[in-house]
Amino acid sequence: MAWEEFLAGGADRRDEPLPIVALDAPAALFYTSGTTGQPKGVIYRHEQLRWLAETLASMYPWHERHRWGAYLSYLPMSHVVEGILAFYSPYYVPAALDIYFLDAFQALQPALQTARPTIFFSVPRFFEKVRAAFLQNRLAASYVKLGEGPLRRALRPLLRRGLLRRTGLTGCRQMLVGSAPSAPELLGFFQDLGIEVYNAYGLTEAPLITLNRLGHNHIGTVGVPLPETEIHLAEDGEIWVRGPQVAKGYFNQRDSREFADGWFRTGDLGALTEAGDLVINGRKKDMIITSYAKNIFPARIEDSLRTLPGIAEAMLIGEGRPYCAALLWIEENTFGPQTVRCVEEGIARINAQLSHPEQIKRWAILAGSLTVENGSLTTTLKVKRARVAERLAAEIDALYRGEDRPDVFLSQGMLK
Repeated sequence: MAWEEFLAGGADRRDEPLPIVALDAPAALFYTSGTTGQPKGVIYRHEQLRWLAETLASMYPWHERHRWGAYLSYLPMSHVVEGILAFYSPYYVPAALDIYFLDAFQALQPALQTARPTIFFSVPRFFEKVRAAFLQNRLAASYVKLGEGPLRRALRPLLRRGLLRRTGLTGCRQMLVGSAPSAPELLGFFQDLGIEVYNAYGLTEAPLITLNRLGHNHIGTVGVPLPETEIHLAEDGEIWVRGPQVAKGYFNQRDSREFADGWFRTGDLGALTEAGDLVINGRKKDMIITSYAKNIFPARIEDSLRTLPGIAEAMLIGEGRPYCAALLWIEENTFGPQTVRCVEEGIARINAQLSHPEQIKRWAILAGSLTVENGSLTTTLKVKRARVAERLAAEIDALYRGEDRPDVFLSQGMLK
């Protein structure tokens, strides 16, 4: 329906009184991404959206939210955090705020140069691509190999300015990352350059639960709970949350185990540090159980694999198998002998940090890519593990048998 047609529909009803909407009335439906099953509609109330909008705006430092700012919204509006940041929170910012909307992810780089955001929220994939592009520079590649000393300290501000200038984030006063796990190595890379990226945690049913904040950015954690937010860890380590941001339930589902007793069972496993920061260990449903009955949580290992140069996406496999293997997809048009060497060396480094059952014994670099269009990724760029495993069942079997599949394998290797 065109906007003009929509307005025309109410042209003869202007004298009718406006409906009175209560704060506890439904305001919107946001659907889960469906990575582990059928997407479910989460009911959002007006009071919940208002609390989130006001809380997010008020957590920004006082002197920052009282001066001009800019925000670039490029994630889909079906992404609940993006919807709140772009459509609700700006009403609670007491200063002028320019908001830009972008509907093409491929045009993000020039859009950043135009918008020059002072606040930026993104999924980890953006920061992975920035890091990969940065390391293509010879000086940058040399910098990361240097030990701490005068030369490294002298290069740091030069490289930091260059990275921020190329990405259009020179004036950005706070960068947030969420919606998917971020490897500590990735965020540590930016922190080493003097660029703080603040990791956050939330779900569709509770958009923002914890957040690393200015002056309190603990890499490897997702920060501390928001105001009025309680976290409880069940006996098996599952994270339960209670607070104003938690939805009351799902659309067309009267009773749901996830929302029993006022607590939302997130399905994520975690732990709390002595400082009160939350650490995410993985999804209960994503847990891999090998044929030796070893429990493996793939998220942390996949995060590390995605930090390898040229790797666009990674998926750990091993359910019912004797050991773990990895499926890897590379950046478009970047495959070559150097890619294979980097992957082999990178997996060796990663394995050195893992227990024996977690180590990657075989891996394959695959042709093609994972996209939203082919059903492999959600709209927030999360891998649909079950869908990918089903689609590549024959290739996975071939990998475990040690067979070559030149039609899909660009390269494969194994632990020596």
